[in-house]
Amino acid sequence: MNPAPPPALPRHNGHQSPAIIPILPVTPSTSGFTFHTVTWQADGFGFDATTGEFFTASPTALLVMQSLSEKLNRQQILDRITATFEVARSTAERDLESFLAELAHLGLTSEH
Repeated sequence: MNPAPPPALPRHNGHQSPAIIPILPVTPSTSGFTFHTVTWQADGFGFDATTGEFFTASPTALLVMQSLSEKLNRQQILDRITATFEVARSTAERDLESFLAELAHLGLTSEH
């Protein structure tokens, strides 16, 4: 597995969130979905119609947020990550927990 640049959480006012999920990115299979108040496109761009802000996210972050918007549990999300990305389940689990904690810290989910 070749290391890839770490995926990122949405950019907010030009500042990137510090959360890192070191998983090889691939293109998500969705054309778009809504997570929290942001509508996300498969290319990683999101728009919050309530604030007028634009965001970017990595394919991995998109997969996790889409899974959360579909009400999948942690095990189902891990299954989806390991089926989509070339990553050990233990690594995916650690990174998912970190990402969920960051989303909770940002007030984007009540999980964790």
